[in-house]
Amino acid sequence: MEGLSKFKNTVRPILSTIYLELKLQKLKFIIFSFISIVLFILTGVIPYLSHISSNQATYLQNASSFYIFMVILSIGIFFSSIICSEYQRKTGLTIFPLINKSQLIIGKYIANYILVIGIGAIYFSFMGIFNYYFYGGPILYTIFISFSFLALYLLALASFTTFLSSFMPSNLPVFAIITGFLLLGSLVIDPVLRSLGANLEPFYSISYLYNIVSYMLYPNFSSIERYYERGNIWMFPSAEGAIIMLTIYAIVFFLLAYLIFRRRQL
Repeated sequence: MEGLSKFKNTVRPILSTIYLELKLQKLKFIIFSFISIVLFILTGVIPYLSHISSNQATYLQNASSFYIFMVILSIGIFFSSIICSEYQRKTGLTIFPLINKSQLIIGKYIANYILVIGIGAIYFSFMGIFNYYFYGGPILYTIFISFSFLALYLLALASFTTFLSSFMPSNLPVFAIITGFLLLGSLVIDPVLRSLGANLEPFYSISYLYNIVSYMLYPNFSSIERYYERGNIWMFPSAEGAIIMLTIYAIVFFLLAYLIFRRRQL
């Protein structure tokens, strides 16, 4: 009974934090859900009203590729201030006596992850709906596999953003870094590595890892060429490689964020 009581005392503050964070971020969730629907209509509906692709997998792949912009916005907005805001507003002075730092970061992390996953689910639901509208049934089963990789991708990116938030003074530098890293990281690092004669698969590139989400929509994913020698271009990671690297990123960066947050003083 004593062990159960300790478990309840540990979990209850986390659940309370999740509930409070979901309530506080509700308006953002509604706004971003609306933006994701508008983005899909602009990129996945209007261009295909007069002419649609003959391949529904190509249609889904094109629609999902645009979602990277929503990933940048949603992760940047929901996670960039997840830790630094506590110190910016000095809220720790009042909440830390009531809840420890471990419970706070876990609760806020889970709540914001639920929200960004929810936004992604809305976008992918519209992909499925209009896939059926344009092509009829059945809906490709790969859309569910692709969404599973999106969930893992968001988890890894959320951990990386939380890590940045753990030592940055405010959310603006965090948002700038994560946006620049996603949009420009490969453009800067790849030419340097090529000039050195290295031909490494760019697992260091967050934008490259996102390609697994789009290409996984093809039923013949395993037979698609991943690397083109002409131009030394890697198109997308293998499923196994993506799972391993995204899991490593998610665990390592969250642990680093947790350790820095534990040691950081108000």
